[in-house]
Amino acid sequence: MKTVARLLYALLALLVTLLGLAFHVRNQQALVLDYFLGTVDVELSVVVVTTLVCGVALGALAMASVVLRLKTELRRLKRRQQIAARELASLRAITLKDVN
Repeated sequence: MKTVARLLYALLALLVTLLGLAFHVRNQQALVLDYFLGTVDVELSVVVVTTLVCGVALGALAMASVVLRLKTELRRLKRRQQIAARELASLRAITLKDVN
C-alpha cells in the first residue's frame, strides 16, 4: 500500500511540475514589478509562481498553530487513557473477597 501511495505522490509531483513548466512557457511576457524602492523587470510566470509559493508557505505557517495544539491535546488524551487503562486493570484484579 505504501508503494502505491508513493507512486501516486510521485505522479502527482510530476504532473504539477509539467503543468508549471507549461505555464512558464506560455506566459513569458515581461512585467515591470514596481515596489517602493524601485522597479524590476520579471516574467509574469515568475511573479505568479513566487506568489503561489509565498501563499503556500503562509498557509502552512497559519496551520502550524492548529496542528501543534491538536498534537498537544492528543498527547494529553493518550496520557489520560493510559491512566484509565491502568486503573481498570487494577480494578479487575481485585477479587470479590477484597471488596467484602
